[in-house]
Amino acid sequence: MGKEFCKKLGVLLLVSLSQLFLLGYLQGYGDCSERARYGGTYRLPLASEPTNLDPAYITDIYSVNVAMNIFDGLVEFDKELNVVPAIARVWKISRDHLTYTFFLRQGVTFHNGREVTSRDFIFSLSRILSPDTKSPVASFFLNIKGAKAYNEGKAFSVSGLRAPDPYTLKIELEHPFTPFLSILAMANAKVVPVEALGPSFGRHPVGTGAYRFDSWEPGRRILLKANESYFGGRPFVDSLHFRIYQNIEWEKIFQDFEHGLLDQAIIPSNKYSTIMADPSYGERFTLISKPTLNLVYVGMNVSVRPLKDVRIRKAISYGIDTESIVRNITKRGSIPAKGVLPPGVAGFNPKFKGYGYDPEKARQLLQDAGHPMGRGIEPIEIWTVSKSESVQKELQAYKHYLAEIGIQLVPKVAKNWAEFLERINKKKAPMYYAAWYADYPDPDNFLYVLFHSKSRTNRMGYRNPEVDEILERARREIDYMERVKLYRNIERMVMQEAPIICQHVNSFNYLFQPWVRGVKVSYLGAAYIPYGEVWIEKK
Repeated sequence: MGKEFCKKLGVLLLVSLSQLFLLGYLQGYGDCSERARYGGTYRLPLASEPTNLDPAYITDIYSVNVAMNIFDGLVEFDKELNVVPAIARVWKISRDHLTYTFFLRQGVTFHNGREVTSRDFIFSLSRILSPDTKSPVASFFLNIKGAKAYNEGKAFSVSGLRAPDPYTLKIELEHPFTPFLSILAMANAKVVPVEALGPSFGRHPVGTGAYRFDSWEPGRRILLKANESYFGGRPFVDSLHFRIYQNIEWEKIFQDFEHGLLDQAIIPSNKYSTIMADPSYGERFTLISKPTLNLVYVGMNVSVRPLKDVRIRKAISYGIDTESIVRNITKRGSIPAKGVLPPGVAGFNPKFKGYGYDPEKARQLLQDAGHPMGRGIEPIEIWTVSKSESVQKELQAYKHYLAEIGIQLVPKVAKNWAEFLERINKKKAPMYYAAWYADYPDPDNFLYVLFHSKSRTNRMGYRNPEVDEILERARREIDYMERVKLYRNIERMVMQEAPIICQHVNSFNYLFQPWVRGVKVSYLGAAYIPYGEVWIEKK
């Protein structure tokens, strides 16, 4: 990060890019040959308000957007999703894939001025695993030796975490865990200072990142200031100003962008065709278009009636023409999804068919379930937090299609992101419209986090002991092609039980103001843009 992006860093590949990415291209601008200018404020939108900026509790993309600028971990991703050094300058992995040894940079300091040592990483990872923390992301780190016993309150420390000296960290695993190095690049694996923790840490965080936390005005903005002592070099712009919107109102965000109030904005559905056809936009702004690793989906709560019945869930899946919805309403270059895994993730199967539009089959399934033409099925609520024109039209299309087979769907909009999260986390939404954005480029980050029975982000209440067992086996498998087979099998098993409607994969289609330089976009999208490298050209 920082100015070190101009240097060639050592790279340890998890898997080859030819295996990871089946499609994708980058249109970028700004490089080391351009003369960087310091100063200014970079203004960017948050489509909903973050819930918590404490790495131990982050599960939403809006918190990630902010936290990635405040915190650093051992490693990070470059724009091609290679795992590269961050606070760890180099590392080695044992032949049996069980011991990871990280050698830390000296002189890296927290925003409070204290130097980071290997003990801080032991504290940060142990804190996530502590039963007192109740972290929703603890499952990512349970493969560390002794983590499960510590998490269950049966041990006083995590035996697999050791610090031979202040700048060496050893992590020993119980079993090989293929995505482990990538997981250490997530927002959750960032280092935090023990002395700064307290009840308000999630609202006033302290990290080591390119930007320091300055202020948070709920419903209005979050302001970060440049870290003058950043180990990667001072970031170019003086501050990041995150402007908060409550209900993912892409049209309002884009309007503010056109009025010059923001420096970047996603292209909303109602503008996509016009912008792509109108050359004047290309003259006024800079377009970056890139496929990203995500899934927009509708979750079905399998623990409530009538969705307990797999035949009802399958009927709903067959009864909705999602491909038509994506082509005609969603637009934005989005790709209709047939399964859970998006293109570019290991295990993606381009031949997977999923549920095509088949209203006759849907009606037959309803009849087999004892509800011919939906008789006896109470109206079903579907929840979203988005007030965007596109999402509202999509849900109206869902309502229309399901009415054709006799099911009444009732769209509901939560007042904000916090209310929406509480509703789906507590399984109070029979159906919900959401998106999952990858934190690391591995099928584990889609199939495990959404469908393992013990995952805190399994909001559909889906449970299948056989799927759990294969998910755990896939995490331990180090043979690439065998992992692909396992994940394809998991996807097939999950889709047969229809707890999810896979709608589409979002592409990264953003416009940037003409004075913005140095933007680098990876397949993880906007949340992982290294804003420490962005600068503003001064006329």
